[in-house]
Amino acid sequence: MKHGSSLAPNDNEDINRTGKKMATPPKDELASMLEQASADMMASDPIVRKAFSVGLLAAELFVPVYQTEDEQAAAGGISLQAVNINDTPHVLLFSSVEKLGEFMDVGTRYACASGLDVLTQIQHSFAVLNPGSDGRALTPQDIAEILGNPEPAPHVHGPNCNHDH
Repeated sequence: MKHGSSLAPNDNEDINRTGKKMATPPKDELASMLEQASADMMASDPIVRKAFSVGLLAAELFVPVYQTEDEQAAAGGISLQAVNINDTPHVLLFSSVEKLGEFMDVGTRYACASGLDVLTQIQHSFAVLNPGSDGRALTPQDIAEILGNPEPAPHVHGPNCNHDH
């Protein structure tokens, strides 16, 4: 993951400490996709699903972490924060600092990296992107599909099999 920071009290405001209006932050395209496309639409429409996959892989994701940078270096990695959904830990992923700030406490440390980098690292885990009513839970199978690594279809025995049944 590229870099980390802490969620500050003013991260959700567009006025800096000098009182000057800061440049408008870039639009959160990934959150817009989630708001516009229901889970059913993503599951049933391959074009919407592909657009979401491409957008997710290209987006910067914000991932809450437990340790400081020094602790991460000493541990040789980072510990990502997760929430339990149906008794299964889901790694928390956010499409923007603003979305992270809506869910996490001030002072929460986070890392930021491309969706491709993050999903590659957590590909065998469950995750939730932008927890809440417009968020999406992702299974390891969903992540594999987004990464372009769908699991092979199970073998169906037939008359042309070249092995014993």
